[in-house]
Amino acid sequence: MRISENTRRERLERIRLLLQRNPNGIREAEIAEKLNFERRTVNNYLRELEMQGYVYRDEQHWFLLPHQDMVLRRLELQPEEAMTLYLAVRLFVKQHDERNEAAEHLLVRLAEILTSDMGLDEDILAAARELAQRPTMPGYENIFRTVMRSYIYRRKVEITYHPYQGKPFTTVLSPYLIEPSAIGFTTYVIGHSSIVNALRTFKLERIERARLLLQEEYRIPGDFPGLELLRSAWSIFYGEQLTRVVLRFHPDVARRVQETQWHPSQELFWDEEKPGYLLLVLQVADTTDLKPWIRTWGANCEVLEPAELRDELIGEARQLAEVYGWQMHRGISSSEDDPLGLNTTFSDYFG
Repeated sequence: MRISENTRRERLERIRLLLQRNPNGIREAEIAEKLNFERRTVNNYLRELEMQGYVYRDEQHWFLLPHQDMVLRRLELQPEEAMTLYLAVRLFVKQHDERNEAAEHLLVRLAEILTSDMGLDEDILAAARELAQRPTMPGYENIFRTVMRSYIYRRKVEITYHPYQGKPFTTVLSPYLIEPSAIGFTTYVIGHSSIVNALRTFKLERIERARLLLQEEYRIPGDFPGLELLRSAWSIFYGEQLTRVVLRFHPDVARRVQETQWHPSQELFWDEEKPGYLLLVLQVADTTDLKPWIRTWGANCEVLEPAELRDELIGEARQLAEVYGWQMHRGISSSEDDPLGLNTTFSDYFG
């Protein structure tokens, strides 16, 4: 028999109150027994409360989150402002290469707000459908929710992290900043790590397990610079010492380089030694996440400084040449007859 909406809300509230009286957690079977509900009914209600951000499950126990409803004031948008919001949604969808049901739910609710008056609701729903088609990464959505809740409610989170190189380790993290990165379509969390007692950066996709520590609160230090921390970063790798990077761009792409503000520190100059070539000068804390961007330009971008970065890219070019079967000296291709007329070798670019 279908129950009324009032009965459903009353049952949800009874479960919330029961969880409130059990701050150390309570099992699903215990909830069903104490409230005299069917086990399946309790599971459905808990899932609903979990989606709404009221409760949290840690293995077999359920906990009440320190939830406060976020009520948005009336938002009246001009047409161009609504388009800006739509573009932000599109960028969000492109930023995530895994399925994220929490994000899908948000987009659907956003579509309800932006009604057909402006014709954007269908576009946002299409963005939600597109996100739903992304592959599901086992455990990722739960880790995403747990880290977000850790940050929102200022509760520490215990994570097991598997770095790109090295063995997995466990640490207690206090998230200070969450930052998306276009490189790798990923999201990073920056915060205090207990294992080193210092600030560290973690990629969400490399977190294998996350457990919210509801009894352990934290505060973000007053001297934490926030987004200013990343001002010297190309994307996510920050630091106090800066490296001067000088890149030379071929005339074919010079206009394209000029069209974009790539970094707050950038300076553009025409190369006096090679007319038509454009120099881009940067001051960055780390070149790790700059290198993938440099590679996207291929032979149209040459690293002039620093020498270490130039040597590294030369080494990569040598390896790439070997992969495609080109010899390492001028004018000789591994293809004797060179049927496509591609008798351009590594040394033609790097002399």
